[in-house]
Amino acid sequence: MKNFIAILFALAVLVPANLVCANPRCALMKFTDDTRYDSMNTAHELSRRVWNKISESGKFNLHGSEVLDVDIEARLYDEKVDELTKFDAAISSNDYNALFEGTGFDERKAQSIATAQVGQIVTPEITAEIGNVNGVEYLIQGTIVNLGTGAWLNEDLEVIANVVNNVAIAASSQAANLITGSMGFLNGLTAVNVKFIGIGVQCDIRLIKAATGEVVWSRRVLGIGEQMNVHVGPVTFGHSNLSSKLYAKALDKAANKIVGALVADLESNKLFLK
Repeated sequence: MKNFIAILFALAVLVPANLVCANPRCALMKFTDDTRYDSMNTAHELSRRVWNKISESGKFNLHGSEVLDVDIEARLYDEKVDELTKFDAAISSNDYNALFEGTGFDERKAQSIATAQVGQIVTPEITAEIGNVNGVEYLIQGTIVNLGTGAWLNEDLEVIANVVNNVAIAASSQAANLITGSMGFLNGLTAVNVKFIGIGVQCDIRLIKAATGEVVWSRRVLGIGEQMNVHVGPVTFGHSNLSSKLYAKALDKAANKIVGALVADLESNKLFLK
């Protein structure tokens, strides 16, 4: 028994404090959707995929057995309504002290959950209540900021297409140079053109310290569900239509990147900062 106690004491002394506290209890909250496609329920689908992948990683001390279905945006909206009431009172009395000196105007206060960045504070009363009710120290929360196609996504697809095209042209030119005589028509292979279409899911993921509401970590990730169309002379391979398959692929890639970022920074002690 004495030897056992001595071993425990030695471990307590030798193991750094940041490693002892490296994996506190946390909850994954249902994501919010800041796009015009929120009726597609993408937030629910992405949250579910992230939950499954975090659970499969075995790296986190997660609360419960599913995503925490708390509408933090609605809670914060109620807070804004209360602030508007104070604003009306300030206008009526011509006394702005109570308004601009209130917690809502703290320079570190995030304007919204969707824009909250590292170092900013989400309403502590709300995050602390969520933390206490669920017995967690940290909240993992995400916001979908872009969904679909457009200039923000097409730039990435064009980069991919340019790389593939350069490789394809070089490869086909080398192949054509080997063809002579009656096989000369294959020189048309140099007319290879590759295009990509796809659906993108861009998401901000953040870690919030429940007791204080402080955002201690955040990342932006982009998952692209893409497909390739290859044009070799007059012949085309592939499809040009967007589909549910590409949508699901984009969600899965975004979830992989989110969990990958969380795990990487957890393992390098950059995640749970005290």
